[in-house]
Amino acid sequence: MKIGLITDIHNNIVALSAMLETLTAENCDKIICCGDIIGIGPYPEQTVQRVMKIRGLLAVKGNHDRYLTEGMPGKFPNEEAMSFSEMEHHKWEHRLLSKQSINFLDSLPYRIDVEFEKMRFTALHYAMDENGNYTKSRQTEDLDIIFSNVDADVIIYGHEHEPAVHKIEGKLYINCGSLGCPSKDKNIARGGILTVQNGSASFEYINTPYDVESVLREIDRINYPDAQLIKKVFYGTL
Repeated sequence: MKIGLITDIHNNIVALSAMLETLTAENCDKIICCGDIIGIGPYPEQTVQRVMKIRGLLAVKGNHDRYLTEGMPGKFPNEEAMSFSEMEHHKWEHRLLSKQSINFLDSLPYRIDVEFEKMRFTALHYAMDENGNYTKSRQTEDLDIIFSNVDADVIIYGHEHEPAVHKIEGKLYINCGSLGCPSKDKNIARGGILTVQNGSASFEYINTPYDVESVLREIDRINYPDAQLIKKVFYGTL
């Protein structure tokens, strides 16, 4: 079977639509989304509505989705290291979401454990500690430690926008990279395909070009809170 992998869409329906066309053409049986459907980009409601229509979707909640459903810091400094401008950005996007979209995001679990062809798969946004806080470590050698509570053959995650695939002590760790925040990749929507067959799994990165300039024009048109920093950090503009 083929499983399409996406994560960190971040309100970018243009990139999402391009990637879904590619994954549909590849005849993926299911699509796993590792969270952060909202946040950052200019199309919150449109993006959530499109995600809701994905056939065979398995999705989890990310920290940006969590800010909507469980609240976010109200003062600075805070444990999330969230600035006032970030807070205003989230307030802006949350106001644009319909009740249907809010209910969908609220319904998402933090973790999904499934079995395909006698292999165990876990999808989550990133490793959490016992208090529900996301772990800060990004060192490859720490993956087996921070995900020590996950007993699976394949662990699929996001959160860190850079793509990475590692095999450590028999476990395959996959982060296909942020779909909606191209950064230095400029006009590339990132995703992947996981092929499961005869008790083994293999992964292929999928890099799909899309019209990032149309997204940047929409950001400029709306000029929502934190827009200029977002363009620089998450879209690679100077």
